[in-house]
Amino acid sequence: MEGFISIIVIIFGFWLFGRLVSAGTRTVGAAAKAAVGKGSFSENMELAFQGMGPMEARLVDGKLGDDGDGPDIKSIEIKGLFPVNTTRHVAFITSVFDETDDEMKPVLSAIEMFQEPGSVVYQHVSELGQVSPEHGFVRWSRVGGVIPDLLEPPVGGKRQFLVILRLADLDDMPVIQYGYHDPDDSGVLWQTVLKFEHTTDGKGYEEAAEHKDQARALSVKIGMAVAMADGTLDDSEGETLKEFVQKSIAPFDDDKQERLKQVYNDAMKDAHAAWKSGDLSLSDLTAELNEIADRTSKYETIELCFDVMAADGIADAEELKVIRKVSEALDLDFDEIDKMRDQKIVGLETNIGTQASIEDILGIEAEWDDDTIKSHLRTEFQKWNDRLNTLNEGDERDNAQQMLDLIADARKKYG
Repeated sequence: MEGFISIIVIIFGFWLFGRLVSAGTRTVGAAAKAAVGKGSFSENMELAFQGMGPMEARLVDGKLGDDGDGPDIKSIEIKGLFPVNTTRHVAFITSVFDETDDEMKPVLSAIEMFQEPGSVVYQHVSELGQVSPEHGFVRWSRVGGVIPDLLEPPVGGKRQFLVILRLADLDDMPVIQYGYHDPDDSGVLWQTVLKFEHTTDGKGYEEAAEHKDQARALSVKIGMAVAMADGTLDDSEGETLKEFVQKSIAPFDDDKQERLKQVYNDAMKDAHAAWKSGDLSLSDLTAELNEIADRTSKYETIELCFDVMAADGIADAEELKVIRKVSEALDLDFDEIDKMRDQKIVGLETNIGTQASIEDILGIEAEWDDDTIKSHLRTEFQKWNDRLNTLNEGDERDNAQQMLDLIADARKKYG
């Protein structure tokens, strides 16, 4: 996919957008009341119902990114009263199907942020916070979006997509599997269907199934190479690889699940044995992946590598170096991969500087001169300072502060 690199550039920005949506809509009740005028509670209620109709949704074409130069996005906008009869803690959950051939089939995503828990089927969640019966939006407001170039339909080419937007009760979370939920699930408070058409480059997952299976087996082996870069396979790293296997096989029937599970488990065992004997060749694995994988599979591989790196809560220097080598061998610009790296680093639970050098963490290349390093550090400072201001108290905010502390140390080191 030609647009995939630019998607990675702004993927962290979309993650931050989700946080801003969440933060902004926590005050949606106050905003709604302000929008319908002043007065007593009963007067506001009356005006609210007069000023806002039932909840409705629409798709609006746009571009992702602050400058509007990113990939296409189908923004999901809503307006109207929330269909609740008591105060609820809610979120919008988006699923996407392909209905081109008069049969609804799940759409997949290679990026974890846009996946169902436990599978690679497309899903996006926008948490709103608490809403009450008198709450709503007077004007059209964005609550999420679909990036068409992230969609992986069963067949490539011109496709008809069906978007299901659900308002869900987070205290009674509905079970959504492969895009479907039980019609009687009390956690689904409201839903609507939106449709759009998009032409997908390359083959769909049904067409490319054989190569996709081989590519994921290679991804597992490369993930093992990252895990073993520090000389040991941590239990948490092994669990991360197993979770990747489980998510990868989840969309398929029982027979194919068993077959793929055997393929991927054998890949893990083969990689471990090759590492012990000194025969685990990263260059051979990446060369083979280059032959059969599309860019989606390559980015999926890199994301798995970062997941493995972050599994034990430590940004290990050797693991970061292996990921850099993999991204270069797969012809993926590491400046773009940095966006994925940042997302993992900010979520680490322990000291991000424990085992990795300042250069490894901040992405400073050995061949850079001092002017290049200083320019890079200015960019990193601005980036992490902006993120610090958007994060709530907790591990993520602490890690963002640690990144700023490391940048300060690097500035002292390089003048």
